[in-house]
Amino acid sequence: MTLARPTEGLSPSLLPFAVRLRDLLSTLESAALLGAVEGRVRGLGEQLRFACLALPCEEAVVALEVEALGRLRVPVVATADGFRNVDVEFLPSGTPFAFLLSGGGGHAVDLAPNDAMISVFAPCLATAPRSALFIPIRIGEHVGGGLVLLSTERVFGDRELVMAERLGEVLALTVESFRTERVVFELFALALPDLLGRDAATPLGASLVAHIHALRLTPAYRRRLELAALIGRVADQGSEEARLALELLRAVDRYVVRADSSGNGGGVP
Repeated sequence: MTLARPTEGLSPSLLPFAVRLRDLLSTLESAALLGAVEGRVRGLGEQLRFACLALPCEEAVVALEVEALGRLRVPVVATADGFRNVDVEFLPSGTPFAFLLSGGGGHAVDLAPNDAMISVFAPCLATAPRSALFIPIRIGEHVGGGLVLLSTERVFGDRELVMAERLGEVLALTVESFRTERVVFELFALALPDLLGRDAATPLGASLVAHIHALRLTPAYRRRLELAALIGRVADQGSEEARLALELLRAVDRYVVRADSSGNGGGVP
């Protein structure tokens, strides 16, 4: 993510904060491809686990579109006992996902051993399924991926198809919320220089400073912050003071090492 304008118009007291926040937003955005964030994978995994319990089926897989790349990503595979994170990408061409992405509806299929229809994520599976349900994940008018339910014994019928389609609707809402979050991060990052500038029309900068100072920090953490602030003020006075601050930090570091080696870390502030 690239900001629309540099941060050079910010007040000096807010510049370091703005740079750090910009970097944070950029990191979040670059990791925001669906399934890349642990919390998102956990949410999808729990939904797939519920599918295995409700239908039932042995395993459930979700494949989501990787934006602008024409590829699909499998972030998680679930069973009735839990889920596991995976990271598999594939092109939908030649798979049932191509049919789903082109507007096709949910359908059940019989699988042969080592069936090519699921070969792209077969290495991630713990079972050898005999049948599968493929369900599109529709976000508005767009299909953003697909859900696959796998069974080693059961032949899926109309009842399972209806339930799977309902689950696909729930997954679509989850995926849509991820994308909405991503857009919000992008817009906030683009607006950051204006929001924190000297002549900003909003009090966001002052509000952020007040909020940070109002955080309910634990006494021990507050002491650490106060100590860091004092050392910083000493170091700002000049080169001699900076060397003094450095020696102080080295002395603290030696104390911490001795405390750790003696097994008595409780006295370290």
